[in-house]
Amino acid sequence: MLCKYVLTVDNIPYDIPQSCIQNWDEIKFSRKRSELEGITRSFTSKFQFVGEAYSLLLNQYLSKYLASSAGITVYTITNTHTYEELFSCMLDFSSLSYDGRVINMNSIDDSIANIIKASKGTQYEYAVSEIKETYQLYYDRLPYVGNVTHYLGGRTLENGNQYVSPVSGGDHFMTLPMYVGSSEIVSGSGIEVRDVGAGSNLESCLISSSKSMSVKVSIKGVFWWSGSSLAAGVQLKTKSGTLLKEWKGGWDGDSISLSWESDVALSAGDGIVLLGYYESKFAELYFTKLDVTMTFPSKGLPIPIDTIKPITILNRLLKSMNEGKDGILGEIASGVDSRLDDSLILAAESIRGIPEAKLYTSYTKFVNWMEAEFGFVQVIKGNTVLFVHRDDLFSNNNAKDLGSDFSDFEYKVEESRMYSRVKVGYDKQDYENTNGRDEFRFTTEYSTGITITDNVYELISPYRADAYGIEFLVQKRGKDTTDDESDNDVFFVGANLTGKEYMLIRTGWDVSGVLDPKTMFNSMYWQGAMLKANAGYIGMFTKILRYSSSEGNSDVSVNGVGMKDDFNIKDGIITCGDVSFTTFDDDIPQTDDETIKIQKDGLVYEGYIKEVSSVIERNDGVKYDLFVRSISKS
Repeated sequence: MLCKYVLTVDNIPYDIPQSCIQNWDEIKFSRKRSELEGITRSFTSKFQFVGEAYSLLLNQYLSKYLASSAGITVYTITNTHTYEELFSCMLDFSSLSYDGRVINMNSIDDSIANIIKASKGTQYEYAVSEIKETYQLYYDRLPYVGNVTHYLGGRTLENGNQYVSPVSGGDHFMTLPMYVGSSEIVSGSGIEVRDVGAGSNLESCLISSSKSMSVKVSIKGVFWWSGSSLAAGVQLKTKSGTLLKEWKGGWDGDSISLSWESDVALSAGDGIVLLGYYESKFAELYFTKLDVTMTFPSKGLPIPIDTIKPITILNRLLKSMNEGKDGILGEIASGVDSRLDDSLILAAESIRGIPEAKLYTSYTKFVNWMEAEFGFVQVIKGNTVLFVHRDDLFSNNNAKDLGSDFSDFEYKVEESRMYSRVKVGYDKQDYENTNGRDEFRFTTEYSTGITITDNVYELISPYRADAYGIEFLVQKRGKDTTDDESDNDVFFVGANLTGKEYMLIRTGWDVSGVLDPKTMFNSMYWQGAMLKANAGYIGMFTKILRYSSSEGNSDVSVNGVGMKDDFNIKDGIITCGDVSFTTFDDDIPQTDDETIKIQKDGLVYEGYIKEVSSVIERNDGVKYDLFVRSISKS
C-alpha cells in the first residue's frame, strides 16, 4: 500500500519521506467491531522520527516546550492515483524522548471512540431545568388498594386482656378507643383515617371519605362484659346511621366472637364508626383482642412532572465526555421502534418534586438502557455518534467474495457468545408498600437449553420503568427533604404530546394480571418487548427461551402474551462461530453492514467483519476475523 506522510508542526504542514519514520514498517491499521456494534478504526500508537522530522520536532520542543504542537497524517493512494487520508493524530510531547538520532513520541488518540472509552463510566450531574422539555408530563396517578388497621386502645390487664371503662353517652352508647396501627393512604385520595378515643361523640369515625366508594371491612376479636346492665354489645355503623353489624351477649365471661368481613358502600362525606353500648346501667367491656382492617381504592390527584428527551441526554453526555466542548453530535434513529420514539426520561428528584432537581447518569448507563430496552447500539461515523437497531448493522448484502484466495484459514466456536440463561428486565426494587407486589417490571429469568456453559446473557436496563416506583416517589412529595435511596435513579415512560402536556400511553398494550389494567402504564416496556427487541442477538445461541422465574408479578400478560410463556426466535443475526484468514487482496471493504464470503473445502463461509488489520507498508497481507453468519455447501 503506497503511502504519503505529512508532519504538521506548529500548524505548518511538511511532506516527509518514508525514511523520516524509522518504524514505518510497523505502522498498523485496523477496523474492529466491539461486540456486535458499529466498527471503529485504530492505528499505531508509537512513532520513531529521524532525519528532517527529528529536527522539526526537536526545534519545536526547544522553542515552545510544553506548548509545542505537532501531528502526523497518513495518506494512501487510490485506484484513481489520488491520495486520501487514512488517519490523522496529534503527537504527545509529554511522551517525547530522544537519543541524538531518534525521537520517540506517542500519538494522542483523540478519536470519538477513545474519548468515549475514557469517560463512559463517569457519572454526570445535570440540572433538570437546563435540559427539560417545554411541556411536562400530566401524571394522572396510578390507583391502588389503600389500607388501614386500627387496634383497640383499652387498658391492658395482667392476663393480657383489655378493659374499656364505660362512658356515659347518648342512650348509653360510646365510641370504643381505637388507634391507627398502620396505614397506606395517598394524599389527595379523599380518604381520612384517625385515632378515636372512648367518648360520647358518636360520629367519631375510624375512616371517612369525601367521595363515594366501597370499603372492605375486616374485624377480628373476642369480647365479653360484666356488670349489672341488662345487656351490652358492640355495633359497627356508618356515620349516617346505617347499622352494619351488631354483636350482643357475652355476659360475665361468656365470650362472643367479633369476626366479620364485608364490603361497605360509603357515600360522599360518610364514615365508619365502632361503638360499645349497654342498657340501663353501666357495663364493663373486656376484649381478648380487637383489630379492624379496612381496604379501599386510593388514588391521588394528578401532578405535573418535568420531562427530558433521550436525544437531549445523549448530546449532553457526549459534550461532558468531550470536556464541555461541542463537536460530537449524537443522533438516534427514529421510526424503528415506537416505544423509543415515545419515551421520555424522568429524573427521580423531579418525580419527588424536589426543588432544583438533578438527573444523574453516565454514558454507560445510557448505552445499556438503549441496548437492553430497544436493541439499539452505537455506531461512530466521523464526528457523529449514532444509535441504530443492531439488526440494521447486519444486512443480507454481500460486499466482497474472496473465493479461495486466502491462507491461514481457521474456524472456531466462540463459547463467550453462548449462554445457558437469559436475565431480562430491571433491578428488583424493595417497596415499603404492599401494592408493589403488583409490579412486574423487575428481573425475569429464562433458560436457553444450553448446558455446556454457565454464561448468563443480561438485558437489564439501568433506567427504571416500574409504574409503582413512580407512584410511590410521587407520594413522598412534601413529606420531608431527606435523601431517598431512589433519588439518583432515572425513570422513563411512554407518552404522547397532547396539546401542551404529555399524556401517558395506555392504548395498544392490553395488559392483564394486574390490579387495574385500564390505568396501568409503561406496559410497552415489559420484558417480552425487551426480548423481542434483542431477538436477533438471542437467536445467535438459541431458538427458544423457557420461563424459569421472576422477581415480580409473573401472572401478567401483555397483548395476549404471558410472562411465563415460551419465547420463540426464528433467526439470529450471526452464529457462535468465527472464521479467520489472511489474503493479499488489500482492497478492504469500507462497509460495516455487508458480508464477506470465502470458500474452503466445498463450503461457503459468509460473515461480517469482526476485525480486519494490516501493516500498511509491509506486504504481509490483510488479516480478517469474521463473525460467521452462515455455512453452506458451494
